[in-house]
Amino acid sequence: MDMSGMKGVVMLQDEVVEGVKGSAHLMDSEDGKGKMLVVMFTDEKSGAMLSDGRCAVKVESPDEKVGEVQKMMKHTGMFGTGVKFEQKGMYHFKVGTKLADGEKRTFHFHHEN
Repeated sequence: MDMSGMKGVVMLQDEVVEGVKGSAHLMDSEDGKGKMLVVMFTDEKSGAMLSDGRCAVKVESPDEKVGEVQKMMKHTGMFGTGVKFEQKGMYHFKVGTKLADGEKRTFHFHHEN
């Protein structure tokens, strides 16, 4: 999905884990007080969207503090949750999944604020 032309959207790197490609982006939240982290998963070989299952994220801030696990809600085939950037520097997102195949996978994304 190409979101490069959408205002307030920052594409993060993709990562492939055990045949599943995770693609993440940040977008302005509706209330203007933060960002939404949105992740979608596809089968690496077929390109089919994988939207059934569960997904959660831990956010590590630039001071290396790791926040509580945040459940990501499913919406239009993607998973999302709100995040706030209260410090300048590199944020790390560790996204854990258990998709329809029952396998647990962890994806790593990062963003410099």
